Amino acid sequence: MEAKPIRWPIGLPVAMLLFAMLACGGFQVRVTPTPKPSPTATAAESIMVPTATLSPTTEPTAVTTATIVPSPSPAQAAASLAIGGKASVMAGGGLNVRAQASSKGKQIGRLNAKAIVTLLEGPVQADNYAWWKVDNSAGLIGWVAAGPANDPWLVPAAAVTVTVQPPGTPQLVNRAIKLGDRVQVTTAPGQPLTVRDSAGKTATAIAKVMPGAQFTVRDGPVKQDGLTWWELEGDTVKGWAADGDGVDRWLTPLE
Repeated sequence: MEAKPIRWPIGLPVAMLLFAMLACGGFQVRVTPTPKPSPTATAAESIMVPTATLSPTTEPTAVTTATIVPSPSPAQAAASLAIGGKASVMAGGGLNVRAQASSKGKQIGRLNAKAIVTLLEGPVQADNYAWWKVDNSAGLIGWVAAGPANDPWLVPAAAVTVTVQPPGTPQLVNRAIKLGDRVQVTTAPGQPLTVRDSAGKTATAIAKVMPGAQFTVRDGPVKQDGLTWWELEGDTVKGWAADGDGVDRWLTPLE
């Protein structure tokens, strides 16, 4: 009788193969990690971009200037000066303040151009000018000439338009001149200052400069002929000039 071959169940070899692989470590279950979303920064973790902080600075004070309003005319404006009113100095070189209403009166001070004053007395006619007693509200009280009708040195403040100059504009100061100063010619309006080639009245005159001209002091002082002389240098003029005669101030420092 012929022997029948043994029939193994179909699943048995597969099961035996799996068992062998597990025993030898050849089969491992690999877990693929699930990607995590990138963390979102919280408000506390947000990157802060610094902002610039400006240090406080002190702005220079603007300087006020004034010009006559076209209407009324300068002559009409000057004619309307009145006691108790306010007036503005329009003379480019400023105005001398005197103890009496006369060009021979003792000079007791000086008003800068654009200064505002109160009219106390006047007008008094002397030396072909109308004179007014004024108060600058800073302790200076005296007489000033109002100037010629066609170019007045004093007009009502209401006839003046106030504008603003850039900060740092130099202004006349009441002190003695020193070497290196920037100075301005402050002779009477229309009266030139003579610049000479050396210190002294007999030195050769090289130029005549009008009120308002500015120079740098390069040398001095030199005492000569009863006056104090300084060497001045400007854009086109260099020479010596006296700073005054003891009554009137012809050169005034700027700051």
